[in-house]
Amino acid sequence: MIESSVVIIPTYNEALNVQPMIEKLFELYPQISILIVDDNSPDKTALVVETMRAIHSRLFLIQRAGKLGLGTAYLEGFEWALIKKFKFIFQMDCDFSHDPKDLQNLINSLINENAEVAIGSRYSGNAIRTKDWPLHRLILSYTAAFVLRILTGLRIKDALGGFKCFRSEALGKINLKNIISKGFVFQFEINYKIHLMGFKIIEVPIIFKQRVMGSSKMNLKIIVEALKVLCQLRLKKFTGKLDS
Repeated sequence: MIESSVVIIPTYNEALNVQPMIEKLFELYPQISILIVDDNSPDKTALVVETMRAIHSRLFLIQRAGKLGLGTAYLEGFEWALIKKFKFIFQMDCDFSHDPKDLQNLINSLINENAEVAIGSRYSGNAIRTKDWPLHRLILSYTAAFVLRILTGLRIKDALGGFKCFRSEALGKINLKNIISKGFVFQFEINYKIHLMGFKIIEVPIIFKQRVMGSSKMNLKIIVEALKVLCQLRLKKFTGKLDS
């Protein structure tokens, strides 16, 4: 099934990570396709990718005008993947916090459990699987996931997780143009909308590693944004305008 799959990776200042990530993915899965969506990185991430495209026919690049947000990067990638008719669509980070080896576990679990979405989860079961994380970041992330689960009824312990595998049929039924979130909170919003549509979401245990190079983009502002987006979504649901 990997040959029917694309991995979408948004980038901003990931020149140090993007080449080793691409090389590792193609080493593990020669038949997979990779789409890099770059937000005009000042460190020339896109130039690194463009150079690599000369030797990798399954490597694709979308260059955007500026830093437009993680959520919009994924949405643009999703729309591209749906037009190209990929059967399975992955999303993951470029910084090796998500292990490329876990792609196979995600798609296997998705198929075996007949689900529409598989999430690589840091918090599923009774364990917290993060490596080398500062305590404040772990508390922030886990608390946010817990609060969102309580407020929404989502049976997902890692509602903000960014390592996923979708069936294209599920993504194709969501009006992607009506997604509110522009940034990191997109991860929660897409999960919530898929949940409300009745699709099956499963969590697959992963170990999430602290990035080695570059800086983390997770902060308290993201949590505030998540709560704001949740209020907007709940209001839309109450008024029957969730998809408008």
